[in-house]
Amino acid sequence: MRAAVLLLLASGCAEVGEGTTEQGLTQAQRIQRAALIRDSAAEMGLFNAALLGGIAISETNLAHCASELSFGCPGPASPSCGGEPIIAGGADGPCADMQGGLGMFQFDAGTYAQTLAAYGPSILTVEGNTAQAVSFVAERLDQSITGVDGWLSAMSWMNNVPLVAGDPMSDQWGQFLACRYNGCCSGSATCRSRGDAYRDNAIDIYAEMGPEFWRTADRCTALPADGIIEQRSPCYVAAGDPRFWRREAVGHGDTSEWTNTTANAAAKNFAQWLIHVPAGRYRVEAYVTGGAATTAAYEIAHAGASDTIVVDQSTADGWVVLAEEVAFSGEGDEHVALGDNTGTAGQRLAFDAVRVTSLDGPPPDDMGDGSDGGCAAGGTGAGLGVLGALALLGRRRRNRPAAAPGN
Repeated sequence: MRAAVLLLLASGCAEVGEGTTEQGLTQAQRIQRAALIRDSAAEMGLFNAALLGGIAISETNLAHCASELSFGCPGPASPSCGGEPIIAGGADGPCADMQGGLGMFQFDAGTYAQTLAAYGPSILTVEGNTAQAVSFVAERLDQSITGVDGWLSAMSWMNNVPLVAGDPMSDQWGQFLACRYNGCCSGSATCRSRGDAYRDNAIDIYAEMGPEFWRTADRCTALPADGIIEQRSPCYVAAGDPRFWRREAVGHGDTSEWTNTTANAAAKNFAQWLIHVPAGRYRVEAYVTGGAATTAAYEIAHAGASDTIVVDQSTADGWVVLAEEVAFSGEGDEHVALGDNTGTAGQRLAFDAVRVTSLDGPPPDDMGDGSDGGCAAGGTGAGLGVLGALALLGRRRRNRPAAAPGN
């Protein structure tokens, strides 16, 4: 396997080179770290997560904690490090200055305090660092790659990058990262080698873990046995900047999440509950509690059609019938979707469970516990799959955040 390529910890715009560290992760730890990257990315619709693994190897050789590298600086305490310091970049001055990129993907908005203020405390976790990396790359693909227009097409583009040496799209991915992630945009031999390193590290970690390990495009294969799709389950995709998703221990199964609404034409943060059922007639319900959005527009995509049902979440508490009878074909992208673009800004938009009940046969086994049933949380492979219908909704520092999109 290729030796670690560490781009950012040692210098502000480092030359890409191969090196080893005295410390590092055991193979079991590498597998665990890669699995967290894979699963965090899949929650957001990125099913080719070895691309992110290549970034993490290039930045810190998958290290997230200060104890896992023999250089860099100790940053703030991280829950992913057992309360010990997260790894922090040492390129911006002495460690006593408490500035530099944080974590596996090296997010940096200035001092540690400024980075935490910009991205929130979740940036200290492996999952939060990964989620922000997905968002960061998606935004810059939208700005940089011809044909990419928004979050959904950015996910589609990444999901279709072949992890094959010499493939033009794989080469384009590496050179994109050299410029937009590492800040080396000149087209020089130095920048080219940096792009090649990002590409090769992605190919290497894909091969190291194996195709089945990375496979997540088909992680949702059937409706759960009880008919209930919970948020953040294998049959749920949450898209958009992770800074604007808030999770709480309320709602169905004592878990839900929310974001603020916007008056934008297109959704910035949105979710999709994926429905894989045999062809037939079904009742569709959404669990709503704690919301304040007066015009939450739930979209049901079914059998090549789309129905929109507007719910006043401020008056709802519990199961709300979205449709008494819907015909699902059992083919293609069938789903329930909800986006933050309600037309009124600043209202709390709640996302919770969706229940789908057959009208043609016996009811699901259990109407209450919200287990994940037939959704297999396995493995990523490149492929757009479940994201297709979501299109209906809509310096080097990584990075001083852009203006918040209203959430």
